Amino acid sequence: MMMSKDMRAGVWYGPNDLRLESRPIPEVVPGSLLVKVKACAICGSDLRIVSDGNPRVSAQRIIGHEISGEVAEVGAGVTAYKVGDRVSSGADVPCGKCRHCLSGRANCCDVNLAMGYQFDGGFADYVLLDPLVVTHGPMRRFSLGLSYEAAALAEPLACCINGYERALARPDASVVIFGGGPIGLMLASLAPIYQARRVILIEPVAARRAQAQSFGIDLVVDPAKADPVAVVMDATGGQGADMVFTACPSVEAHEQAIAMVAKRGVVNLFGGLPKSARPITMLSNHIHYREAYVTGSHGSTPEQHARALELIEAGKVDVSRFITHRFDLGRLDAAFAAARSREGLKVIVVPEGGTSR
Repeated sequence: MMMSKDMRAGVWYGPNDLRLESRPIPEVVPGSLLVKVKACAICGSDLRIVSDGNPRVSAQRIIGHEISGEVAEVGAGVTAYKVGDRVSSGADVPCGKCRHCLSGRANCCDVNLAMGYQFDGGFADYVLLDPLVVTHGPMRRFSLGLSYEAAALAEPLACCINGYERALARPDASVVIFGGGPIGLMLASLAPIYQARRVILIEPVAARRAQAQSFGIDLVVDPAKADPVAVVMDATGGQGADMVFTACPSVEAHEQAIAMVAKRGVVNLFGGLPKSARPITMLSNHIHYREAYVTGSHGSTPEQHARALELIEAGKVDVSRFITHRFDLGRLDAAFAAARSREGLKVIVVPEGGTSR
């Protein structure tokens, strides 16, 4: 059957201006792949792009970077993939030339390319994977036994793996996570993989605290009713937390994280803050006398994306638990409204509607 020449696409024109419109299906170029999108999940960064923009995203860009699909066409010179392959693609695309990319730190690439940012993304019927993505990027085949929806979530899980690596993960650690959204609960789901001793979650939204109860978390704290620092210090016998993740855009969470870190512990500033946020304040003695570390994590490397997909395929992390909403591409506005509501966890856009397998 002849492929239509046009497709639907979610195009960002400016702050609070996301339009579903018709676009020509991209044409393959040498070294590229055309992928029929089967699932693309909404990330918190997508919400921020839609509302506030991003310096890396120009107007009339198709956004979306948590992508899975089926190879529909193969560009000249590509031998590692064929039509019909099921593939998962992440966000950060290495330039392959800067010192960071050459040293295995592709997420710190000086060019800082990404799907849904400088490259058109996955909120569309088709996405073109640039030769850089095919050659160097976070892209992997996956088996028939894994759903497209689950494969799309390799991208956020890879970011969480990066968080643990930046937090110098070690066995028998106490872990505190600020934020019970999709990322916070993914971090909690990885805790057994890294042999954590105890997990404490701090979340202000009641519905999310209720959801968190089924994720094997030892203690869930409402910061409106109890001082998180006092609770964590008490729960750890005054020692503090070995690893603290801030999976939320809260200045107060960043400050509290530093106040509760243990000796030789690590604070991972996982979630960024809005440009309008005030600078954080801290007592530097918390770092000085405890010999603690403060680090950030941004995106993930292709190797971490591959590791995430392996964990999902092996059943070690059940990402299907995070999927609470599914929308056809034609209801993209409703999908973003659901993601903004914070009533569920991951919202998946399925171009063909229903559950994608």
